[in-house]
Order: sequence, then structure tokens, then C-alpha cells
Amino acid sequence: MDRKSALERWLIKLQCNQAREIDLSLQRVSTVWNRINNSLARNSARESDSMLTFTVAGTNGKGSCVMAMESVLQAHGYVVGTYTSPHLFNYNERIRVSGVPVNDAIIIEAFEFIESECKSIVLTYFEYSTLAALWIFNTLAVQVRVLEVGLGGRLDAVNIVSPDVAVVTSIALDHQYWLGTTKAEIALEKLGITRINKPLIWGERSSSELDELLIPTGAVLYRLGIEFDISMLRQDFTVKCLVGNNNFFVSGIPGDSELVENKAIALQSLLAGGYSLDSKTCRLALSKLELTGRFQRASIGDISIILDVAHNPAAATLLAKRLCLLGGNFFAVASVLADKDWIGITAPLSEIVTSWHVAEISDSNRAMDARKLLSDLKVRGLKSDYFGSLESAFLAAYEKSVPGDTIVAFGSFHVVASILKVISSWQER
Repeated sequence: MDRKSALERWLIKLQCNQAREIDLSLQRVSTVWNRINNSLARNSARESDSMLTFTVAGTNGKGSCVMAMESVLQAHGYVVGTYTSPHLFNYNERIRVSGVPVNDAIIIEAFEFIESECKSIVLTYFEYSTLAALWIFNTLAVQVRVLEVGLGGRLDAVNIVSPDVAVVTSIALDHQYWLGTTKAEIALEKLGITRINKPLIWGERSSSELDELLIPTGAVLYRLGIEFDISMLRQDFTVKCLVGNNNFFVSGIPGDSELVENKAIALQSLLAGGYSLDSKTCRLALSKLELTGRFQRASIGDISIILDVAHNPAAATLLAKRLCLLGGNFFAVASVLADKDWIGITAPLSEIVTSWHVAEISDSNRAMDARKLLSDLKVRGLKSDYFGSLESAFLAAYEKSVPGDTIVAFGSFHVVASILKVISSWQER
């Protein structure tokens, strides 16, 4: 059996392990992680105390913050292990070392080792993935690991590791079934990654609703708008961070304010972790940063395409704000998973989208019924059509478009991945 087939068989097995895809708890995964560490200790390979750990939580902005941290660290010569989710095309994207997805062989080796330590404990897909990433980073002796929380924070599998620096990028309503129905409840879950007397980088600007939640964490606070911030000069931004009693500046950073704020969070996180950074190196690393699926621009001929993984109302509001700076008609290709607020996601875009093209996500058993998506649009008087696949929805939007128009594919990582495949196959013709 070739390696690719072996990994695919493993992933199918993990997906079938439990009836519930999301089962928030630290008990199972902590028990197995302790067994793994004990086994590593017997082989003199226990988790290294010198490996600095950054844990990144937040409703939106986690991915761009993690990528910015990875880029800056690599530019300064560090060997970085990065764990993110979900993936767009290949599972390997979730576990990167020095910016490169690890190969199938070491993932399979990690899975086999984890299985040997599970005994009667049944882990979820994400728990297995998290343990695999930690095992691989230990095996490959990375110098620093940047771990993205999957869901929430307090009970997320990533939280079995105590971070040297906890990072919370933003708080908004999402995953309410698991995390709570208010911003304060959701914030408490995400603040569960903090540790007493360790830095907490807080990416929410001051608000009476959330500020009172920070002091009880006992963390050393670095707050956006207080200890660190951004400012605009002409077309670019300057980031100001706090290092001890001094300020550290990086100027000439391109992008819009929301993206630059995430870059500022990344810089303050690294500085709080004790890294000595060079301003010019940071600027170059952050200026070259390209984020797949985050207001990603593409085109087919004269037709512009925007791809964005916006999957909650806050992210959709930001997407609408960015689109308003463009001209022409907007043709939306969209779909979401069943736990998402479809009406809340589409509301910010309802006045600027010319027509909607919806289809059901085909590669997730959590997909929302596309006919419900269509019904919710039509009841609000929005011009919309149902299609059998995201690919056919995209092609229909393309046929309606003329030069100057923009196709906007959004709502989920699944949507972005599907449309990127269409674009890639089109460009290969």
C-alpha cells in the first residue's frame, strides 16, 4: 500500500472513531498525552522545556495571526512548528515545520504511536490530530510551536499544553451551541487558555462587557489599544508594541486595519515571549505574507474572484466592508455548515450582492441543507438560485459576470477549497 493510501485510510478511521465530531473534554486527550510523555521519557525524549509554546484562540483572525507569527519567526531563523485547522486540500497542511507541511510517513508514525498509547480510550479526529502535531514537533525538535485552538479554548485539545504566551485575537458570536450565547460567555471559554503570571495578548479593544473578565485570569496583560496598537501613515500602517518599559515599532506594513491588527497581535505575542526582533526583518516578513482564503484575490480572464472563509456574522461584516471599496456587481457563491448563523452571515452582504448562488457542501456531514439556504434568502426578497454543487454554482455566477464584476465565494473553508480547485483546473486548460 502506498503512503497516500495509508494516510487516507487512517483519516477515514479517525472520522469514524466517535459518533460526535465535536466532543469537548480534556480528560481523554490529557490521559493519552500523559502516557505519551511517559513513553517519551523512558526513551529520553520527553517534551522539551526549552520549546516555547504560543496558543492562539479567538473567533476570527486566528489563522492570519498564526501565519504572521510563523513568518516572522522563520525570517529570524527559528525552526517553527505550526498547528492549524481545518485544512483546505490536504490533511498535512495542519502540521507544518518551518512553513512546510510534514510528510505522510511521519503523520502515520505519529498516529501509530498514539494508537499504542490509547488502549481503551477513544479519541476524536481533532484530539488525534493535536497529539500527532505535538508528537511530531517533539520528534523533529522544533524550537518554538504555535498552536491554533480548534474550538473555544478551555476544553479544546490544544489546552493540554500550558502555553508560555496565550493569545486571543477577537471575540464574536459563533459556535454558540458549545461556547455560550453571549460574547462574555464565549470570551470566558477562550480565556481558558491563559495561565497565571504568563502573558496574555488580548486582541479586543476595550469594552465594559469584556474588560472585567481579564483581571481574574492572573495573566500579564498586553491589550490592543493600550499596551500595543496600530496607526496609519499615508497608505501603510505602523505597529507599536511594548517590550519591558520601551516601545518597539514596525512601520510600512500594508493591508487594511483588521489584518494589520492581527499582525500587531502576532508581533506583541513574540515580543512578550522574549524574542528579540529586528524591525526591518519583521516588516519584510509581514509585507510578503499571503493568506489563502482570507480575502484572497484571483481571476479567470477579466472576471475578478474573492475567496473568503468568513463563516460568522462578524467575519461577514468585515467581508462586506472590504467589498464596498470595490466597484461592479457582486455574485455570491456561498454555503455553510449546519451550526452556522446563515441569516446573520448573509445580512451584511444582502444590500451589495446582486445575486446569490447556493449549493450544499458535499464533503462534510455537518453541511446545512442548501434548500434551506435558498429559502432563507428568498423569504427576504434576495435574488437567489439553488445548484447541485458548489462547482456548478460558481460556473453559473461566472457566466453572468462581465468585466468589472466580482464573484465572491465564502461561508466556509469547504467553499473556498472547492472553488480554488475549479479555478486551478480552469487555469490549467
